[in-house]
Amino acid sequence: MVLKAPDVDKRTVPEVGWDEFQVRFFQDWDNGGEGQHVSGVGRTRSGKTTTMIQMLDGRKHVVTLLTKRKDPLYAKFRQRGYKTVTDIGEWPSKDWHPKIAIHCPTEGLTRQSAIRQGNLIRRVLDEVWSRGDLDLFIDEISELHDLLGLETELRTFYKEAGSSNVSVWAGTQKGVRAPREMYDQPRFLFFWPTRNRDELKRIADMNASDPELARQVVSQLDRYEVLVVDAWEDVMVRVRPPKL
Repeated sequence: MVLKAPDVDKRTVPEVGWDEFQVRFFQDWDNGGEGQHVSGVGRTRSGKTTTMIQMLDGRKHVVTLLTKRKDPLYAKFRQRGYKTVTDIGEWPSKDWHPKIAIHCPTEGLTRQSAIRQGNLIRRVLDEVWSRGDLDLFIDEISELHDLLGLETELRTFYKEAGSSNVSVWAGTQKGVRAPREMYDQPRFLFFWPTRNRDELKRIADMNASDPELARQVVSQLDRYEVLVVDAWEDVMVRVRPPKL
């Protein structure tokens, strides 16, 4: 089925330089208080994770949840001063290590392996909630929701994390497999280009006044162009994040 041609040109939404965007983003963040959430939706190799890594440079206390066995991007976290741990018992004080990466990979393809990985991630989520006053980055939230069966935990976490001053930064390649809360709870949403009908339909779940405009703009974006939506202020801009 052919997608309908957009009625609105993407240039209706202004393009902002990356440096200016970051300044404005964190000014708005500071004015909004803690407990705000951020989502990023983009296909593999779109630059989604590298953009999130750069944005998190502006945050003081960060916990990154790494679920893949190997990924070249993991080295970027070490280069930025993240301490990598593999167990809750190794979790250091944020006074000594304000940014940490928790590596929770699967041990295999069996159901038992998935259960063990899911249980470890539950402990991480509980620890983040208990400690509070930090940002949690989940690189591929659809894996937790769709494959590991953490739907209830993620829904609860999104709705209650703000009370512990925890901000969720979540990324996904497949928005159709992500929890609805990834769209309707965040203040800021980053969308990379897609022409996939199901992915475009999912944008309607975001908590902003004009999801149809966002959907039309996303379908016209260039490969490394990003639409950023501030759902609280009903503001949209286009940006081109640099490569790491």
